This record gives sequence, C-alpha cells and structure tokens, in this order.
Amino acid sequence: MNSYFVIALSAVFVALAVASPIELNEDQKALAKQHGEQCAAELNLTEEEKAKVKAKDFKNPTENIKCFANCFFEKVGTLKDGELQESVVLEKLGAFIGEEKTKAALEKCRSVKGENKCETAVKLHECFESFKPAAEVKA
Repeated sequence: MNSYFVIALSAVFVALAVASPIELNEDQKALAKQHGEQCAAELNLTEEEKAKVKAKDFKNPTENIKCFANCFFEKVGTLKDGELQESVVLEKLGAFIGEEKTKAALEKCRSVKGENKCETAVKLHECFESFKPAAEVKA
C-alpha cells in the first residue's frame, strides 16, 4: 500500500483539518504505514478497494472501506468502539493546527454517528474533511 496514502489517511483525525500541510517524522510515517497495511490485510481489501482508498475516494464506500477507516482510526487511537476519543484528537491534531481549531472541529464532529462503527468512521472523516480549506484558485 502506498505510504503517501497511509499517511494521508492517518491525517484524517490527526491532520485533516489543517490549513497547511502536515510534516510527519519518519517514525510517524512508518507507524501510519504499518497501521494501514495491517488493516488492509485484516479486512482483505480488494485491489479495487485499495485503489479507491489510495485515491481518497470515499464516495459510495464499500463496507470494507468503511471498516478500513474504523480499523485505522482505532489503531491511531482516535476511535474506540465507534466512539471518538476527543482527548487523543485534541492532543494529536492540536499539536499541528492548534487547540482552538481542533476544539472547533470537535464541536462540530463529536455528535456524528453512523449505523455502526464502520459507518461512523467514514462520517467522521467527512466531518473533519469539511474543516480543510478549499483549494486556492490560481489565476
């Protein structure tokens, strides 16, 4: 699995709400890659599913993709049994974007729930994704 994708996915709760790119150190990159590979193997993601995740295509995700998100977020520590771990999000995301921005994201996203923990993970991804700034338009 592409390490860039894994880093980007780990950033969903660790860094998606940022206004600037996040620089992960080599240990963080290695750990993110390890988590992603473990979850992909545990869930037996198909090549098509891996390609969708790699492309960050979460439109109409399969149940496997939803559960991949949940697995990954549980390994990162931001979700536990379908529940957002706010202190972990505040610690990890706050280190990158600041406490106030992180609290604003948590305020909006903390009540997001799906029909199961896998769907909750994807819905939380969408919520935190909404805090990403729009791409700048080049003249």
